[in-house]
Amino acid sequence: MLRFKVPFDEADGEGIVFFGNYFRLAHRAFEAYLPTVGIKWEEWFDHPQWGVPLRHVEADYLKPLRPGDEYEVDIQVADMGESSVHFTYEFTCQGNLMAKLKTSHVFVSRPDMKKIPLPPSLAERLKKS
Repeated sequence: MLRFKVPFDEADGEGIVFFGNYFRLAHRAFEAYLPTVGIKWEEWFDHPQWGVPLRHVEADYLKPLRPGDEYEVDIQVADMGESSVHFTYEFTCQGNLMAKLKTSHVFVSRPDMKKIPLPPSLAERLKKS
């Protein structure tokens, strides 16, 4: 599990994390997660042969996070397809489930952005997580 603190600028006028900002927080957690499963930043975000854009996202907001809250994000591989990988994110604060997010990424070739199979070397590391 990865631990973070909610930055002040993530809140809206009500003093809670703005709903769209959960995806920014999830992305920050995802960047911290990749090395824990043996994937270098450059392999995912700056690979010369492929890219991994988001195809679908969804969220359930259960309780509000506020600036200064310390929270944890548990990231799991939910599923892997031939050319895609799906992650779940559970945000908890003081033992309470605050939000659940899901992201789906598709592997595409660069520069033409055509769908390609999930690279076996990455699939192997993701299966171990």
